[in-house]
Amino acid sequence: MNLFVRTLKSFSPKERWVAGAFLLVFLGSSFSVIFQTFFTFNANQSKTYTEGIVGEITHLNPVFTEFSEADADISSLIFSGLVKYNPQTASFEEDVATHTLSDDQMTYTFTLKNDIFWQDGEPVTADDVYFTFAEVIQSPDFSNILLKSNFDGVKIEEPNSRTVTFTLNSPNSFFFTSLTVGLLPKHILGTVAVADLDENDFNKMPIGTGPYKVDETYSFNDDGSSSVTLVANDLYYGEKPSLESVRFVAYPTITALTENRSTWHGAARIKGSLMKEMDLTDLVSYEYELPQYTALFFNTDSAFLTKNKTRLGLSKAINKEDILSAIGGAVQIDTPLLELNQGDWINVWSKEEAMGALFDSGWVWNEGDEYRTNEAGEIFNLRLVRRDFSGVNDPQEETAKTTAELIQKQLGAVGVQVTIEAYGADELSEKIRTRDYDMLLYGQSLGYNLDTFAYWHSSQASETGFNLSNYQNPSADLLIEKIRGSFDSSDRAEMLNKLASTIAEDVPAIFLYTPTFYYVVDAKVTGVEFQKLLLPKDRLVNITEWEFN
Repeated sequence: MNLFVRTLKSFSPKERWVAGAFLLVFLGSSFSVIFQTFFTFNANQSKTYTEGIVGEITHLNPVFTEFSEADADISSLIFSGLVKYNPQTASFEEDVATHTLSDDQMTYTFTLKNDIFWQDGEPVTADDVYFTFAEVIQSPDFSNILLKSNFDGVKIEEPNSRTVTFTLNSPNSFFFTSLTVGLLPKHILGTVAVADLDENDFNKMPIGTGPYKVDETYSFNDDGSSSVTLVANDLYYGEKPSLESVRFVAYPTITALTENRSTWHGAARIKGSLMKEMDLTDLVSYEYELPQYTALFFNTDSAFLTKNKTRLGLSKAINKEDILSAIGGAVQIDTPLLELNQGDWINVWSKEEAMGALFDSGWVWNEGDEYRTNEAGEIFNLRLVRRDFSGVNDPQEETAKTTAELIQKQLGAVGVQVTIEAYGADELSEKIRTRDYDMLLYGQSLGYNLDTFAYWHSSQASETGFNLSNYQNPSADLLIEKIRGSFDSSDRAEMLNKLASTIAEDVPAIFLYTPTFYYVVDAKVTGVEFQKLLLPKDRLVNITEWEFN
């Protein structure tokens, strides 16, 4: 400092003025650089959108996301398929390929569009399409049974490097929706055994064709959450995203999600009851329903439930209005055919009719007895199995618990003893596989495919099928098959009504409600549009148009 002062004193007045002016210019330039750097940093930070979700990130691979909504949300931005769903028009459209349908409505021909590249720069070819569907999904070693069932009996061929054909055994108007699954890169996974795909590192650092790509593998945090950051894909064939990056944080419980409100810009699948407790300051909310329902499935093979009259009696004993009032955030349904107007199929509760049907089916309620008995003296006792969501999704656990207990109480009021058993995900899967229950309280999601075949056709009443009631009716089977083969909306509507009547008469289940949800997003985020969602991930379909205001 002394040297600086002595040097300054040695300057003439004019030299001091020049030195001072130079110093001011230098400092001004420095502050400008610092300010510009700070401003640029914050601008870039503001272009990272953070979404809070519930669950765990495990498989960022489109062929393994059916049972993980967290994985499905994230993978939908990394991958794209032959077909995509447009919520704004509620229709399915071509994505990475154009298509034609043969005159007999059994052969779909897809031709890849120009300039479609994988996120590592490799071109997408018909080899990748064939690999995804024929070599992976149709493989005997492929473990996703639900996805695999969509391609049973389908002949897949690759005429040239840009074309793939899918030939069905019979017309299926729902098949087009099955082709929304994201494509897999053969040049990366072609040498991996199909049985090993679900444990491959590709699930952590995938390469797709979507608008965003993984920046680095997902990580697990000390609070039990997991997170991953996606960055804009410069090679994307569609509209380039305005948001430079999207970060997903998956929390282990809905409680943890809401407690970390300050760390995210948006969150989906929020129940109405929770909305009352959340801090909604500066958030815009959107209410939505999905094509899914919760039902009480009767195992029609159980000794006490083989008679139609018995199942009818149980159905008449259930007061759905009481259940909806208790759980909130749901809409009553009375048929699994969600394309129909539910108001036309109201099943009116009647304790008197329930008592009469149960008596007629051989279950007598003698005075002084706590429960009904049959001629063999057996007590009418039914095991009700449900999912235990404790510690995973507390609001959903409260809904499931309340619903099961109300069913137990309502059936008890007509002399039926109900024993409730709650199991975690793995144990419940085994119970379902072996049909080890009398009644199953469970939710089914139709998603993109409103085809009832997988859930109600008699061929699916097996350990590998999803016909949870073991429902078998040749008339219903024929209608399901005809609906599949119809491309005429009026004919289809007529057959749907006939099928709904058949199912209602057979009473294989009591259809309870469709849940309603909310999506909340920071008011500064513009471009968000909510139309007809079929899956939760559909909220992200137009994310390339989102930006911070």
